[in-house]
Amino acid sequence: MPEKSLFERNLLALSMYNSGLARELSAEHGTTSGCRVVFQRAKTGSLIPALGEDSSALPLHSTFNPEREGERFKELYTGNGFLLFLGMGAGYHIAPFLAQPEVSSILIIEESLPLFRTILEHIDCHHIFLDPRVKVLVDKSSREIEEYLLATYIPALLGDLKSIPLWPRFNASREYFKGVLKTVEETINQIADDYSVQAAFGKKWFANTLSNLPTAEFTSTTLSPRKKVMVTGAGPSLEDSIKEVKKLRKEYFLIASDTSLPCLMAHDCPPDCVISIDCQQVSYHHFLAGYPRGIPLLLDLASPPVLTRLSDKLLFFSSGHPFSQFVNRNWRRFPFIDTSGGNVSHAAVSLAVNLGAREIALFGVDFSYPEGKTYARGTYLYRHFQSRETRFMPAETRFLNLIFRNKTVLRERDSGFLRYTIKPLLTYKESLETFAGRIEARIVHRRVKGQSLAVPANPGGPAGGINELFAAGPAGTSAREFLFEYREALFTLTRPFNPVVNYLHSLNKDERDLWTTLLPALAALRVEARGETPDGALLLEKTRQYALARLIALVRE
Repeated sequence: MPEKSLFERNLLALSMYNSGLARELSAEHGTTSGCRVVFQRAKTGSLIPALGEDSSALPLHSTFNPEREGERFKELYTGNGFLLFLGMGAGYHIAPFLAQPEVSSILIIEESLPLFRTILEHIDCHHIFLDPRVKVLVDKSSREIEEYLLATYIPALLGDLKSIPLWPRFNASREYFKGVLKTVEETINQIADDYSVQAAFGKKWFANTLSNLPTAEFTSTTLSPRKKVMVTGAGPSLEDSIKEVKKLRKEYFLIASDTSLPCLMAHDCPPDCVISIDCQQVSYHHFLAGYPRGIPLLLDLASPPVLTRLSDKLLFFSSGHPFSQFVNRNWRRFPFIDTSGGNVSHAAVSLAVNLGAREIALFGVDFSYPEGKTYARGTYLYRHFQSRETRFMPAETRFLNLIFRNKTVLRERDSGFLRYTIKPLLTYKESLETFAGRIEARIVHRRVKGQSLAVPANPGGPAGGINELFAAGPAGTSAREFLFEYREALFTLTRPFNPVVNYLHSLNKDERDLWTTLLPALAALRVEARGETPDGALLLEKTRQYALARLIALVRE
């Protein structure tokens, strides 16, 4: 086949599922400047690319039988899950995996656009590009590769990610591909953290949000803009700072985390509002001593429904959960609070920013256990442990067990005292520091004996300075009608089939949005399968049936 016709055939196949790359190749207008590649015949007659010139050229595949070499790749690497190929070559090492339905997705990464184009001008690869599971990234930065993985790699659905290098190609551009591997590793670690949270809480997020919508339909509490805001966490330093908090009480708007509320009330220092983000029932323990009347309670849409009975001034907010975002777009707009930091103090700072705060003072936000103390006195764990202490198991021992149950406990000496910290607390601290660098508000951290917070002295980020009410918008319909329509939309979705990437490609945007609302619940159901290799289609259908059962039960109430 003439080169032009072969290239056009490859380009047409590529345009089916990699249209952006096809346009880039078309824009090259046949230029392959700087590309040193020759083509050799293997003993079997197959054409293989070789990097370099003449006799010194480096073949990218076996010069004897590249097809058999490709089969050995399949034998060496288990053909299931998400496969990442480092180097395209002529695709002999990729083709054998296309026949395996257990392969959920294939990502090919190549460094050189001229090299990629030259190969497509000489070798027929259209059978690879016609597979909907195949995505090709050429000459992409680390950031672009990271963004692609974050947007498309769903561990619960696609399985484990495996890297498969084409070693001659890898070694020819070693620095580039080593950088790719580093980016992939860092991104997968980030995805794994998100996945573990979804697996733990995905079903609770979904079920709680469903149950809260009938209540959320009628809430009308608002918060007005504030320039000076205090945030209280439940760290031990709150005890040492309580006098200063009370002194500043008239000058600052006080946002209390749910964990810090009992301590504040014990010192006769009621806050202006309380925020809670935990989806677990245990968060109810923070309110066992009672909730003060007339004080707004801000709840994530995914908070336990039992909390909605505590206050006569509820204000729901939306976070990053997919179903909450869907509710926001399609039913009623709720104000957004950033809960990505993973802890309630981070969310409280986000609330302060949304209120237009120019100065945010933090108290009891320690990110550590100064002198082995976990929480300020008055918080619910004190009552809980003291009610269960014995001569052989005093409350102090239970508090220490909270610290040392962690795999890694770091010890620090600071001004004559010992401070403990653990990885999750340091992760929370780093997230808040990153967030602080993006906002205009000045953060003042009253740390006492806790971890110091590295915040910019002269912040200049885009967030902050908002001067509008923090409130929900009007509901488009009744909650019952919205839930009925959502149930019907899920019910009418086409039944999933394998490979799931092919199924997802067959859906329109609205249908994909519906499945996105179920992804956290899907992660939880995947974990309940006890680590078995997921059948993507069955897992999707199981998740849909779980959601429909919850919806049917709720609509009947």
